[in-house]
Amino acid sequence: MQQYLDLYNGYRDLIDRNSAPVLNAQRAQAAETLKQTGLDKPMKDFTPTDPSSMLSTDYAINLARHEVPVTRSNLFTCSVPDLSTQVWYLVNEQLLPRPDDDRLPEGVYAGSLRDFALQHPDLAERYYNKLASQDVPQCHPGVSALNTMFCQDGFVLYVPDGMQIEKPFQLISLLRSVEDFMAAQRILIILGDGAKANVLVCDHDNELRLHEGDALPTLLSLQVAEIYVGKNAQFDYYCLEEHHDNAQRLSQIYVSQCEGSNAAIGQFSLTAGTTRNHVHISLDGEHIDTQLFGMVIADRKQKVDNLTFIDHRHPNCTSNELFKYVLDEEAQGSFLGRILVREGAIGTDAHQTDRNLCLTPQAHMLARPELEIYADDVKCSHGATVGQLDTAALFYMRTRGIQEEEARMLLMFAFMSDVIEKIRILPLQDRLRHLVEKRFRGELGTAASCQNCG
Repeated sequence: MQQYLDLYNGYRDLIDRNSAPVLNAQRAQAAETLKQTGLDKPMKDFTPTDPSSMLSTDYAINLARHEVPVTRSNLFTCSVPDLSTQVWYLVNEQLLPRPDDDRLPEGVYAGSLRDFALQHPDLAERYYNKLASQDVPQCHPGVSALNTMFCQDGFVLYVPDGMQIEKPFQLISLLRSVEDFMAAQRILIILGDGAKANVLVCDHDNELRLHEGDALPTLLSLQVAEIYVGKNAQFDYYCLEEHHDNAQRLSQIYVSQCEGSNAAIGQFSLTAGTTRNHVHISLDGEHIDTQLFGMVIADRKQKVDNLTFIDHRHPNCTSNELFKYVLDEEAQGSFLGRILVREGAIGTDAHQTDRNLCLTPQAHMLARPELEIYADDVKCSHGATVGQLDTAALFYMRTRGIQEEEARMLLMFAFMSDVIEKIRILPLQDRLRHLVEKRFRGELGTAASCQNCG
């Protein structure tokens, strides 16, 4: 922790000079928060990974905002067949410019967080760092504070009241470096009342060797997303992760939903090194519907943690949460899910399910669902299981002439199918089916570009 505070104090002027006043105004308090909270995980957090261990490497940080020598045309081929998206590219922490003729509907802003804060300072000040600065369950205040200290730019989507956009926004986030590197990535999404939008975030990495025979560098995505969903708005947010074993992802997502809103939040880790995802969703009104779901496929010595919190603060709201893991070889996973039904939140309908498969004795899964209820007249349930593939089903498929490897793949794919079906963008749902099948067949590897999305 101290090395980051020293770096911040030594280069504060440089950091501010390459950002915007609204972002700069949040740094001092963030530094104080980091100093007070540190980066160690709380004592009650029994996940295998610790944020402080992920941040112990002496990472390079691009405070001077040196441009990454890449262009859209020579680096990326990322697209999802049959899914027409509006695409932005984030290389490390820098957003690449888009063609001038690629226009958005009037009133909609999508692009640089720094530019948004300069052009619309009142809006930026109203929303930026308001959720991430809160000390809330299942999110680490020190992690968000560290991001806020060093964040100089990022991606922002603003959709004004009543504007409904059917074409999804796609943010392709790529880590790229020849040395150990940390990127402080920031995402801000604001949907007005009655608005509608969909966002797909694709996280990849491109680890490069400076010289032949060198070890691959360790890359860290320090990502914080703040999402505001207005009254009667509808929003889908999907994160697809495909990283090398040397890459690390430390992500925190904060969601605030207003009355009558509908949101779907999906997390999909197909390949990962070490990943720790935090999600906090606050239901800030009545008649809200929340769908939170995710999947993890891990092998070798990969580690993936998901920590979630859904806060039912008002009556007559619904939430459904589903997470599934398939762990092979020496992979480790954890799910710490918590649902809170506050006093007065009558009529709550909240359900949480966690299902996990460990394919070897060396794979380990920690599952801890939690449900706190302080209101009457509610429907709530939660549960978690850890097991192996159904040997009876496997035997039955073998007796029908299906080879064991193929039978195992089909059973694992069927296990994940209900998570995939929760995706409300049908072409993305089809594409994820294809990627999951390739992953279980051992055909999916992280390439030097984003071609796995294509």
